[in-house]
Amino acid sequence: MQESEDAQMNQSALEGFVKIVEMDSFSAAAEALYLSQSALSQQIRTLEGQLQFELFQHVPRRVILTPAGRDFYPKAKQLTALYQEAVRHARAVQQQENPPERHLVIAWSHEAMRMFGYDLFSLTNELCLQYTSIMMQCASRSEVWRSLKKGDADLSFQLESAEFYAQGFTFIPLLYVPELCIPIHPPADMPVGRLSLEQALQYRWLPVKEMYQTVYETSLLQEGLERGVNFTPVGGIRSASYGDPALKMVPAVYYRRPDLSFARVLDWGRGHRFGIVLGQKREDPVVMAYVRAVQQLLPSLSEKLFGLKLEPVEE
Repeated sequence: MQESEDAQMNQSALEGFVKIVEMDSFSAAAEALYLSQSALSQQIRTLEGQLQFELFQHVPRRVILTPAGRDFYPKAKQLTALYQEAVRHARAVQQQENPPERHLVIAWSHEAMRMFGYDLFSLTNELCLQYTSIMMQCASRSEVWRSLKKGDADLSFQLESAEFYAQGFTFIPLLYVPELCIPIHPPADMPVGRLSLEQALQYRWLPVKEMYQTVYETSLLQEGLERGVNFTPVGGIRSASYGDPALKMVPAVYYRRPDLSFARVLDWGRGHRFGIVLGQKREDPVVMAYVRAVQQLLPSLSEKLFGLKLEPVEE
């Protein structure tokens, strides 16, 4: 038993050693590995004891390899890559021989949510292998709700909406997602980067149709109208031309990886809450295990998925 524990610690410590060298930081490596810095340091000390040579020079707040550490690093990187590939291959073989009883089904109706799902799959290969998640297309949001109620779908990724609570669903928030402002006929002095609400109120607001479906934008719209914003509802513009500076308002989940030299980020409140909606399967241990795994992984993946580093929702 002790040999097994040592081997497991050795593998984790090897991965930690490689991550420290790659990131040139103990603290950054610990964060990337979801460890405390003291736990990672203890792993390295244990590894050095097993190897019987030191990997790092003892210099405060700096990462400097010893000669032995420099020689060991490329081989350690090859070993960790080989181990990870061996595990992936063995799990794939196991899954072919003993496939899961069912797929984890994720319902979607908006194309942006479908693309989010596929991008998430590509960044979480181990979860895909474990849960064999598939995306199920629904013709409308109402069909998403019906699928969740009937148990045909396990979950759906959505922005927080009052509809969830009216339908009796469970909503598990994951990240705060900002509202993006797409300038139309912008004046030369329009600020770049982030716009405060006071700055945004100077321009006409043109919401997308999803604006009426989220808790955050309902509050934003109410605040804007109370403060006199020039607001044009969906369908309010026909064929008449206009040249007033305007902002097309869109949640960042519908415009992922935006060009921030063009789009503005609205700096009001913390943003939409983006998360997982559960229906009939809220008590399913497989579904809940997947939800917990996504909760842990998503914050570190937000910049790759959205083009913005997003704040996790702590509950």
